[in-house]
Amino acid sequence: MNELLSAPAPATQWGFSGYDREVVERVWSRAELVPGNDGELWRKDECGAWIYRLDYGRRRSPFGWEVFDASLGRAGAGVVALRPLQWQNYLDTLAAETQSRVTADGLRNVRRLL
Repeated sequence: MNELLSAPAPATQWGFSGYDREVVERVWSRAELVPGNDGELWRKDECGAWIYRLDYGRRRSPFGWEVFDASLGRAGAGVVALRPLQWQNYLDTLAAETQSRVTADGLRNVRRLL
């Protein structure tokens, strides 16, 4: 797990999110290549949104992207579970995963909105 985390860099630097550069590069390589476009700079996320490699972590860019950990809330799967998502898709995915929780209410379970 230590391979995934490093000290956060300022937001103006490329690797701001806490993932080290090697992990970010591996995640980028999982984005969809689109024929006719420079695959080193332009790709699509799993939702079909354009992402621009140099806009990693930039939420002011329509092409910014982030690393999404698909294993959140479950036993960590490491780098294998990490996926590149355009930043708005990233936030939507997080919201969908965290809108509610199942908790105990006496002797039964209920879903509560957060």
